[in-house]
Amino acid sequence: MHKMTTQQVKAPVFPDPYLLVTASILVAFGLVMVYSTTGIGAQERFGDSLMFLKRQGFAAVVGFVCLYLATRIDIERLHRNSAWFLVAAVALLALPVLSGLGDEAGGARRWVGIVGVRFQPGEIAKLAFVIFMAGYFARHESGLARFGRGIITPFLLLAPIAALFLMQPDFGSVAVLTAVTICMAAVAGVRLRYIALGAVLVAGCFAVLVAVSPYRMSRIMSFLSPWQDASGKGYQLIQSLIAIGTGEIGGVGLGGSQQKLYFLPAAHTDFIFAVIAEELGFVGALVMMSLFVVILWRGLLIAGKLADDTFCFALSVGLTMLIVLPAMLNIGVVTGLLPTKGMVLPLVGYGGTNLVVSLTVVGLLLALARHLRARRT
Repeated sequence: MHKMTTQQVKAPVFPDPYLLVTASILVAFGLVMVYSTTGIGAQERFGDSLMFLKRQGFAAVVGFVCLYLATRIDIERLHRNSAWFLVAAVALLALPVLSGLGDEAGGARRWVGIVGVRFQPGEIAKLAFVIFMAGYFARHESGLARFGRGIITPFLLLAPIAALFLMQPDFGSVAVLTAVTICMAAVAGVRLRYIALGAVLVAGCFAVLVAVSPYRMSRIMSFLSPWQDASGKGYQLIQSLIAIGTGEIGGVGLGGSQQKLYFLPAAHTDFIFAVIAEELGFVGALVMMSLFVVILWRGLLIAGKLADDTFCFALSVGLTMLIVLPAMLNIGVVTGLLPTKGMVLPLVGYGGTNLVVSLTVVGLLLALARHLRARRT
């Protein structure tokens, strides 16, 4: 063990430059688009056109520091202490809904303000839960072929996390974390027929959650037919589609979007992809999506090379999906393929906590790549 740790320290700090450079390009691209979508409005409302850019830039600096620190993590030690991350996830999610520290915005209580710093504990909790689940699958590797140990127990462990997310409410994070857990179970050795059955059960639970919530049901209906309530529930999706259609192939030019000027709500956060498509066209949107494909490729490449280690295999897949799945869902929502859901585009959209956590995820993937290098020496 000591020998591996020594070798790990000597391994390159950034053993996968493709992953690091791709993430850095997305962050830089995001900073440009955050300024493009907020500059005019910030000047009119706050007298500072750079306000949102400065905040996101600060988050990027913190994020890259966290990325570097994450690359130095001892994967073996992380494995040994992975069980504690469930406690951390529950404690973090309890902060906004049970502690009295939560700040409400847009009808959701997802933020906590402490000593003047406002952040989303749920973003950190998702990462903590992924680390915990990787440890669970590694500890119970021999029993994962059984339905109870492979499917029922992971979903029971997910239940309190999901409940706390729903109290905020944050249905999108529940969907993402459930999908990530299923992906991790698949690579950890759970039988595919059990995974399929579990997915059906989860889909049934989601259907019930939608059916009993008038708010969620109204979102489904506006997704199916946004033009029936074009000035109400369907307004945001319609404005998003107008932005995408306006961009055509080459876009209207950087900074030239009209939809971001008080027509498209959340243009700098959840719907920043629509502005990208409007200003940079289909070509620009395709380039951005291709960068997420590169992250998927590099993450799964690292995972594949660690397939003989259940913890590292499941963790690398979970971390990769923690970036790629939200990106897919966000783009699906913005393009009208999925119901509207409040979810920022990772590494690109405005949101400090999401950016810091996403860069930390990249750092952990690089740590896994270093761990792989150390094993080979």
